[in-house]
Parts: sequence; structure tokens; C-alpha cells
Amino acid sequence: MIKALPDTKIETLLSTAQQAELKLTDLLFYSRQLGLRPAELLNTLSIEAARRFIFGEMSFEIGDDIMNGLFTLIVDLGMDEQMPQPAFNIYLAFDEGEYQHSGDSEHIKPSECYTRLQLLELLRELPDSD
Repeated sequence: MIKALPDTKIETLLSTAQQAELKLTDLLFYSRQLGLRPAELLNTLSIEAARRFIFGEMSFEIGDDIMNGLFTLIVDLGMDEQMPQPAFNIYLAFDEGEYQHSGDSEHIKPSECYTRLQLLELLRELPDSD
């Protein structure tokens, strides 16, 4: 399930994740405060980063920093329960845009060729938000 969060909370959490300063204790605190499971909050933040990149509201670099900042939390939660989805797949899509792939010409921009296409597909598959 995808939850709508107050804009100020989203901005705070995305900014904290971008700086790689969002810790598990923070995630648990905000999840309780917002009435969400931790995986739901991670999914919501990841979807927002993906959406902003797709719509040109955020650069690839910022989105990638955010997802790298969320990665440890995604894995930590995945150790005790199912891997949070689509958060993990959104992380993987941003990861694919970090480097030239074998066989790519030098003119290929990985963030456009791989990340954008994967995120478009992931976002298309999401149910409507509440």
C-alpha cells in the first residue's frame, strides 16, 4: 500500500536520506508517528524519489544519493521480513544508472538508458495511492 504523507515530512526524510543520515531508529520513530509499518515508509520515500526523477523534479544524482542512503534500511528490514518492495527494485534501478554497462557506447547515459526505463515500468505497475 502506498500512503500519502505530509510534504514537510517527505522533504525532511528525503533530505536526511540524501545525506546518508537516516538511521533505523529514525525510520521506526517516523513510522510510528505516521501510523505506518517501516517498510511502507521506505516504499513511500522510494516511490517519491523515483517519481521526482521521472518528472524532472530531481536530478539522477540526488535520487541516487537518496536511494543509497535508504539502502541499508531496506536491507535491514529485509533481514527480518520480506524485502521492502518496490523500494528495493527502485534502489536497483538507480544503481544501474551509476555506471557504463559492458557493450554500451560512450554516448549512452546509463541514468536515462537503464534507470529511467526501469523506474517508468515500476511506477506503471503500482496500484493507485490512498
